[in-house]
Amino acid sequence: GIICCKFSKDGRRVVTASDDNTARIWDTLTGRLLLTLRGHTNWVTDCDFSPDGTRVVTASLQGTALVWNAENGTLFLVLEGHTLPVNAC
Repeated sequence: GIICCKFSKDGRRVVTASDDNTARIWDTLTGRLLLTLRGHTNWVTDCDFSPDGTRVVTASLQGTALVWNAENGTLFLVLEGHTLPVNAC
């Protein structure tokens, strides 16, 4: 199920974090799924848009945070080094 959700600053998109190891970006006007962000190997525990809405950060029980391009879903950065789950970002 969905663990976290956050609106973009302009309110046109929402990002959801899920226990299926993915995050998804949705269009809030149509309800249409825009992107599925795959790259975590464990539950995605938190998510948020960057202030300018161009990136999304996701946190996971696998101990990483990932930074994504919010327009095309490309993985931009892998933030590693935590020895325990990352529960927030």
